[in-house]
Formats: sequence, structure tokens, C-alpha cells
Amino acid sequence: MTASARTLLALLLYSAGACGQSWSPDDLWNWHTPRDPRISPDGRRVVYLEEWNDRAADATYSNLWLVSLGDKQPRRLTEGAWQDRSPRWSPDGSRIAWISGRGGIHVLAVDSGKEAAIEAAPLAFAWSRDGQSIAFTARVAERLDPPAWAPAAVLQWVVPQSRANSTLFVVPAAGGPAQAITGPDFDAVGEPAWIRDGPVIAAADGQIYSVHIAGNSVRRLTSDSNRNENPVVSPDGTKVAWTAIESGLHSYSVRKLYVMNADGSRVKPVAGALDRDPENPQWSSDSRTIYFIADDSGATHVYASRNDSTVRQVTQGVERLRGFSLADNGRAVTVRFNGRAMELVSLPVDMPPSTAVVLAAPMTKLMADRETAVPEEIHVPSAGKSIQAWVIKPAHFDASRKYPLLLDIADDPRRMFGPDFSLRAQIFAARGWVVLRVNPRGTPGYGEEFGRLLSTRYPGDDSDDLLAAVDFVVAKGGIDEKRIAVSGGLLAAWILGHSDRFAAVVARRPIVDFTLMAERAAPWMGALPWDNPDRYVKHSPIYFAGNWKTPTLVLAGEHDAQADEFYSALELRKVKSVMVRAQDWSKPSARMLEVETALAWLGSVLGSR
Repeated sequence: MTASARTLLALLLYSAGACGQSWSPDDLWNWHTPRDPRISPDGRRVVYLEEWNDRAADATYSNLWLVSLGDKQPRRLTEGAWQDRSPRWSPDGSRIAWISGRGGIHVLAVDSGKEAAIEAAPLAFAWSRDGQSIAFTARVAERLDPPAWAPAAVLQWVVPQSRANSTLFVVPAAGGPAQAITGPDFDAVGEPAWIRDGPVIAAADGQIYSVHIAGNSVRRLTSDSNRNENPVVSPDGTKVAWTAIESGLHSYSVRKLYVMNADGSRVKPVAGALDRDPENPQWSSDSRTIYFIADDSGATHVYASRNDSTVRQVTQGVERLRGFSLADNGRAVTVRFNGRAMELVSLPVDMPPSTAVVLAAPMTKLMADRETAVPEEIHVPSAGKSIQAWVIKPAHFDASRKYPLLLDIADDPRRMFGPDFSLRAQIFAARGWVVLRVNPRGTPGYGEEFGRLLSTRYPGDDSDDLLAAVDFVVAKGGIDEKRIAVSGGLLAAWILGHSDRFAAVVARRPIVDFTLMAERAAPWMGALPWDNPDRYVKHSPIYFAGNWKTPTLVLAGEHDAQADEFYSALELRKVKSVMVRAQDWSKPSARMLEVETALAWLGSVLGSR
């Protein structure tokens, strides 16, 4: 579908949806989102999480639901104010295990309804191939002895020292004592994966290892400088697929997909020509194809990679996908997001994607009752590149009028915007704002070259793209140039010291000084602050505070040294500013209040016309 056709479709959907109530922060209490779908091995049933917000407890919970591809009637498996996660089918499809908010790993016999609990504090887990055992990882802390030199009276004030690694355990699926099979020097990351030949488990610790239960022996399978993770064993047990990110002084590296024999031999990259980040790799039942999802230019697609490294794109829709699971019969499930829907869908990976079937859509009624603006795709020229962006306009937008514009930035972590639904953007649009969401240089989803274009000017080149997008939208008409605001973290703070284009800044937990996070910054800075202080000065917004003039709202966390330093500099500069500090911005009420606070403050600073 061409860009013009997508824009026309968006406009038609926008016109069709221009009815009903406006979106408001209070809608967060009605929010139900499907997540982490898993299809049974025979492809007949799907278990998934439904996430929801509880007003009384001011908390977000998730429960398990089950839906059959035959009747498409979801039914609840767990109920209660807790956070269930990571549902996984047993190899024969008769049981579901998950990490329960009530504690431990719970195992449910689907047909009988009999439920058992395994006492553990797991981070991730995996069924053994015979369904008799479960491997899981759990954090094990080792408290170090207090320093021998310290006077007894001062020991109570000495900051306790400890180390904690993620240890790999094995436990019977029917319950019983767990056996630790890795020691304190191994720090397992992600889900383990069982290898068929014998009691052997593949696990990641920056490298991929095979861990033999008998004797607790660990053998390294990979030998490179990459960050290797997510091992997935083929159904025949002969191969291991995994993803890896190149180590080095880069602002961004594309995640690669690799395959090797189960003994670590014959390592080769697959899907290398795709130049996108594979996620959720899954083997086909014949062990010949690896399916996965990857973000691409504002959308997410399903891809298939053969052993000969050829890649086929399975889906074509302008939509975002989250989670991916594949059954033995070639049917897959994923959660599909677009401008007007959030749906659990099933699709055959070897047939036209138009045959996708909706299995659950808990937000259908709410979205039908609300006036929803579908994001409009635009492409902005900047520094010889075409920058993709999305514009969300108020209902019944009239270009002959003048609307305030919000440049809404996602930069910590940096992520790709697309046509998916954003409650935050819809609320701003409902209050009369045009919302601009841009994917500047350095954004994932456009290939490694695009992602590495910030090698010397980060921040800088990316903010140039953002400003170009603002100018592009303003030139189309309908924007009040005296009421343009920017909201973000690092880039919002950077723009404050490098542009007078904006009438107001909303800084959301901003990064302003990389010296305060040297351990995280050093890999791409190429040095620690004391080795190359000029480099940290060059990239940190705080050192450009002499240019700050724009009124600024600072939204800070409870222990937020970056925001404190930022606000202190604003006060010293006598810039009109205010700081709002919340103990936990992730709570539903705080997320609602953040939007309301930004809208109220922007209204007080910019006024209305």
C-alpha cells in the first residue's frame, strides 16, 4: 500500500470515527489490554494475559484468559487483584504454567481445572520437552561479610555489600524441591530452553551456554564479543537459534538472528539481509524455518527465515504487533494494534495474511463509544533523509483555524512511533491539540545505518529532524505558531538550550547530565567522564543552561538526581518553571495526573484562542 493510499485510508477511518465521547484520562480505568499470547501446540487454543487498572488499589493487574479458535469466546482462567505473567503451554498442550501474582509457578490442567503451585520466586521459566520438569531462573543474593577493619560501632552505618545473580534451577512439574544447576558466577538472562538430547538446557549469560543437569556442568557454545540472548531450540533438538547485538561504540546496533548446531558448531547468521531487529523467534515444526516479528518503518511485520538465510515477509498491514507464538500446524497468534483497535488475532504463516482471525478485542466497545483520531502518516525531508512522522489531529480539524501543536518525543528508551493507538495523544487531541510524533535519526525500525547516524551529534542530529518536522506541519496550515510546545526527556532538555522555536517545554524525567549515569553512557561515549570530560560536556544538556529561556514544567521521580539538577539550573537561570515530583509515575492515577498536569500547565502558560 502506498503512502498516499494509507493516508486516504486513515482519513476515511478518521471521518467514520468522528462521533461519540472524547477521550479523557479517566478512560485509563476502563483500559483492558491483551498481552503475551501463547497458542497451544495443536493450534486449537490460545492463552493470553489481559491487563487492567484497578481504581481502588491504584494498581495495574493482569489475569489469564483462554480462547478457542473454534468458538472465539474468551473465558477467564484466573481472577483477582494480582499480576499473573508468562503463560506457557506444556509440550502436550494439556497444562498451562505461569508465574502467578500469588507467588510461585502455578500449573493448571486445562480440562480438569486442577491447579498446583510450585514454590519459587521465578524470573522466567520453560517446560522440559517431556513435560515432567520446569527450568526457571531466580535471583539469588549473596550478602558479603562486613569489612574487618570497621569499628564495631560503625558497622550499623556501613552500606551493606552484596551480589546477586540469576541462578538456573530445575524443579519437577508436579512440585517438589528445586535443584540449583548453576553457581554464583553464572547470571542467566531471559528464558532457558531445553535441548532434546539428554537433560541439557540452553541458557544465556551474554553468551549462549549448554547446562548439563547431571553434574551441574556448564559449556560455552558461543565465542564472540556480542551480547547473545534468547536461545530457542529447534523441535528436533539439533539446532539453537538466538539473537545477538554487536558490542561496540555505537549509539545503535541492529539485533541479529543466528543459528548453530546444538553442540555449538556451524554458527551462521540468518535473516542478515533484513536489517531489522528480530523479536520472539519461533521454529516451525519441521525445524527448517524460523518465524519472528520485527518493527519496520512505523509498522511491525511477521517474517520467515529459512536455513539458507532467505527471508520472506509474511504480513503487510500498517499495524503494530506485540508478542508472537507459533503452533505445530503453522497457525500463529499475536496482539495487533492500529489506530482504532487492539486485538488478539490468529493467522496462518503460510497463507495470505488477509485470513487473520480476531479472537479477542476487549477494547472494542470503549473505542466504538469514543471519538478517535487516526494517526496521519507524513514524511519530512531532513539532512538528505526522509523522516517518518505521525500527526494526530483534533476531531473535525479545520485548517482555517489555529490549533496549538505538541511535539511529543519518546527518547528514553528511544522507540519507534507508528499508527498504533496512544491514549495520551488522543487526550491531547480531544483537548484541541495537534500532536506530532516523529521517528528521527537514531530510531530503531529503519535499519542499522539510520540508527547509527548519531555517532557524533547525539543529541543534535535527531533534534534537527524534530524541528524540521515541526516546520513541515506548520507549513501545512492550521497551527498557531505562538503556541507550540515540546514534551520529552533528554531531547526536550536539549532543545531547551538549542532552539527558541517553542513556547513551552514539558520535561518528563529528563536526562541532563551523562556524568550522573557514566556506567550506562560510557559504552557509546567511548570513555569515562574523568578520561574525557569534554565528551560528556558536549552531549549533556545541562552545560547549555546559559541558553535556557523557555518556560519549563519538570516532571520528576522520587529520587531523581537528573531532574533535581535540571530544576536547580532553571531556578538559577530565573526561567519560569515548576517541578512536580511523584513517588511512582507508573501508577494509573499518576499516569492520569501527568497528562492533566501537562495540559493544565500548558494552558496557563500558552493560554487559549
